Amino acid sequence: MARSLLALVLLGLPVLAACGGGGGGGGSPTAPPPPPAPKVVTIEVTDHNYNPRSAQVNPGDTVRWVMRGSEPGHSVTERTGAFDSGFVFTAPGAIYERAFGAGEEGRTYEYACATHAGCCNMRGSVRVGDAAPRPNPDYE
Repeated sequence: MARSLLALVLLGLPVLAACGGGGGGGGSPTAPPPPPAPKVVTIEVTDHNYNPRSAQVNPGDTVRWVMRGSEPGHSVTERTGAFDSGFVFTAPGAIYERAFGAGEEGRTYEYACATHAGCCNMRGSVRVGDAAPRPNPDYE
């Protein structure tokens, strides 16, 4: 009996070896998809308005504010001081850019024109990543 048991064990070893020993079906693991390539999102600074008023970006993206209006004296000033263009919008075509990094994912930035926020409600927002909360209604 011991001899027949030994024979069964020995005959079964090649079959187990052919199965690859377990661990996931023999295929190579699938790498996660790469993050999207960084992009530039353009917001127009017009006379008393940002267009679009609210933008959503991915970490690594850049927002470019471009003056399209004719009235100088605008800024892009973040409410908590995270960024401030100063009064660079002095003529059509003037540009201010800001890149939003990986450490900013999930954040929402609310900004306004330092000159026209009160009188004209010139405000906007940037949401970084899908999980970023919606801005206050005054900034959408």
